Amino acid sequence: MTQNIARFLILRIIYNMKLQIKIMKKEIEFFRYFFTIALITVCAVGCSQKKEVIPVSNVSIKTPFQELDSTVMCSYNGSKKNWILEADHIVKVLADTGHILANPVKITVFDSLGKQTSKVLSDSGSADASMQVFTVWGNVFVKAQNGITVKAKRLDWNQKTHRVKSNDCVQLTTLKGDVLRGVGLDAEEDFSTWRFLHDVSGRFPNFRERAEKGGEFD
Repeated sequence: MTQNIARFLILRIIYNMKLQIKIMKKEIEFFRYFFTIALITVCAVGCSQKKEVIPVSNVSIKTPFQELDSTVMCSYNGSKKNWILEADHIVKVLADTGHILANPVKITVFDSLGKQTSKVLSDSGSADASMQVFTVWGNVFVKAQNGITVKAKRLDWNQKTHRVKSNDCVQLTTLKGDVLRGVGLDAEEDFSTWRFLHDVSGRFPNFRERAEKGGEFD
C-alpha cells in the first residue's frame, strides 16, 4: 500500500513538472511573439521618423553658376591691355554660353597701342563667353579721352568691330560744351567719330559768336 502511494506521488510530481514545462514553453512563445512585434513596430517608427527629418527640396538648379565679389578682370593682347573690368559683384554662368553678369560696372578701354581711350560706368553689364561683346545698362556714363562724355540708358560695345552702338536715347556732350541728343547711336569705340540715327536735337553755347568766327560745331 505504501509503495502504491509513493508511486502515485512520484507520478503526480512528474505530471505537474511536465505541465509546468508546457506552460513555460507557451509563455516563452508568447514573449518571443510579443518581442518580435515590438521590434518591428520600433523599426517602422524609426524609419518613418527618419523620412520626416530628411528635407526634400522641390527646387532644382538648371544652370550652375559662379559668384565673385570685388573683382577685377583684364584682357590682354600680348603685353598690351585691351580693357579692365571692375565690379562689386559678378555672376558667371557655367554653361555653354559662359556669359557673365556684373554690377556695378567700370570698364577702362585701351587702343591697340595700349593707350587709354575711354572709361565706362553703369549700374549693370554683361559680356559674352568670348569677352568680346559687352552690354551696359542703367545710368550709363562714358568719358572719352578726347573730352566727349556720353549718357545713355544702354550701350553695346563690340571689341571685334571697335564700334559702340545703341538703339535708345543718347546724350553726347563735347569738350566745347555742345550738348547733342538723338535716338540710336553708331560710334567708334574712342568716339573719334559718331552719328545719331534719328530724332536729333542739340544745344550750342555761344552759337552766334562761334558762327561769326567760323567756329566748328562738333
